[in-house]
Amino acid sequence: MSNTNNLMVYIQCDENTPINASLEALSKGVELGKENNLDVIAVLIGKFDENTEKICKDYGANKIIEADVEQYNIKSYGEIVVKLVKEYSPKLFLAGTTPVAKDVTAYASSKLDMVSLSNVSDIKMQDDFEFTIALYGGAVLRDASINSDTTKFALLSSGAFKKVLSPVDNVEIIKEDCSEQIKDLLTIIKESVTEISESVNLEEAEIIVACGRGMGTPEGYKLVEDLAKQLGGAIGATRPVTESGLVARTQQVGQSGKIVAPKLYIGCGVSGAVQHLSGILGSDYIVAINKDEDAPIFEVADVGIVGDAMAVIPLFMEEIKKVK
Repeated sequence: MSNTNNLMVYIQCDENTPINASLEALSKGVELGKENNLDVIAVLIGKFDENTEKICKDYGANKIIEADVEQYNIKSYGEIVVKLVKEYSPKLFLAGTTPVAKDVTAYASSKLDMVSLSNVSDIKMQDDFEFTIALYGGAVLRDASINSDTTKFALLSSGAFKKVLSPVDNVEIIKEDCSEQIKDLLTIIKESVTEISESVNLEEAEIIVACGRGMGTPEGYKLVEDLAKQLGGAIGATRPVTESGLVARTQQVGQSGKIVAPKLYIGCGVSGAVQHLSGILGSDYIVAINKDEDAPIFEVADVGIVGDAMAVIPLFMEEIKKVK
């Protein structure tokens, strides 16, 4: 497959609005496009509207490809990506790290016999693309390149790249007929049930208050919940807390949970195991409250408060009331 000067970015939407992870990927794609004279194509699969198109334009897409599909299915979405890669031969196919993007890029890259990289925290281009990959929860960074002239697939780590507005006026919108890709599916989802907790999208939250083992009691969780409500934030938790049943598994933050990048992260009674820290390193500002002054979370915190979170949080909330 010969490459063109195209770079594709998969845009995942939540109720017709592109999610942060996709806009981060699009912003990086636009940066690479400007530096290397590449056309940046935003790929929309599913349901979308004029507002979806406007947001893609605002973040710098040169073209928008739309594939109208009623319902998500890994095979139909994957086959559509396969079709588009064959048709447009992009040098690079980017996506933010989400469960859907992981499935779709894995399906497409496998079907096309192409390489897909995950946990990508930086991309540079000289003679070819050079990728920086985060390993061991971000403790090790490894540079890699792919010795191939076929399309490279890359899943970008959440929070590793910032959203940057770069409005484009004249954007070509291409409607793709993907009827062949959505027929003869082996599995069709008839109905799905969502937990109430799943309505809280931690990946999109600007403020997250996390409940750690040190606050892993009903009384401790109530304080964390009150602080989150006061700040207008979402509640996250460490693995021991979710395993205790106090907080839903869908709210777990870390390597085996959600990778988040809020503007403000507050860890209450969170010690900072490497698996948890790897999920919060994209945060703009980290506040840690822990009575153990040697807790690992203090190594990454912008502000560290040594003290019992049960006593600190009420004082914290009183000070917030004074300035709100």
